[in-house]
Amino acid sequence: MSHFEHPTAIVESEIIGENTKIWAYSHVCKNAVIGKNCIIGEGVYIGPGVKIGNGVKIQNHSLIYEGVTIEDEVFIGPNVVTTNDIRPTAVGDWKERFRETLIKKGASIGANSTIICGNTIGENSLVGAGSVVTKNVDDNCLVYGNPAKYRGVNNASSS
Repeated sequence: MSHFEHPTAIVESEIIGENTKIWAYSHVCKNAVIGKNCIIGEGVYIGPGVKIGNGVKIQNHSLIYEGVTIEDEVFIGPNVVTTNDIRPTAVGDWKERFRETLIKKGASIGANSTIICGNTIGENSLVGAGSVVTKNVDDNCLVYGNPAKYRGVNNASSS
């Protein structure tokens, strides 16, 4: 094994990159893909078929549901929640309501944020802590609030 799995982690995927660390009580579902040099914090859930690039850091207790793609060098703060059902209900075929989400290279998502499905978070953008993202975020933007609104250029971006 060229990656680290804490003994309490549940790792059902066989596609985990070199030097990736998966910490305590995390669950990586079948068919998830995790790149090289990633850190998956304690208690993180990564759903089936999720795609995670290289150098990604996902902090403790974040929920990354099926349909999410995270490109390289993305930071996901603690307790971030993604969604994949645009109109969730307890009944009916949720696949009709299923939407994918893309988080592009170098983006950062602050703690306790919620990303509503069907949106793209732009390259090198920053979503402030506690935000609710309800629409696409352009590259190099700073957004925050509920709902998240454009607040300026992300001066910390690497571009």
